Amino acid sequence: MTGPEHYLEGERLLAGTDVPADPEQGMGARHDPPSQIDVVTAIGHFLAALTASHAASAHPQSTSWDHAIDPKEPT
Repeated sequence: MTGPEHYLEGERLLAGTDVPADPEQGMGARHDPPSQIDVVTAIGHFLAALTASHAASAHPQSTSWDHAIDPKEPT
């Protein structure tokens, strides 16, 4: 997963979930906020995105981050 992908996953987790209406049970559509686990997981994704951003800007010639993400990539 790349830095931007980590960031987008964190955003998705913090967005919560839309639950469609269920007329058979008398329930309308609603939006559930993120769970505590989703919030903690999102923080982890944001930290990974920040780490990737820093690594890319501090050492633009380094390929170590690429190798950590995909160790099968040729050297």
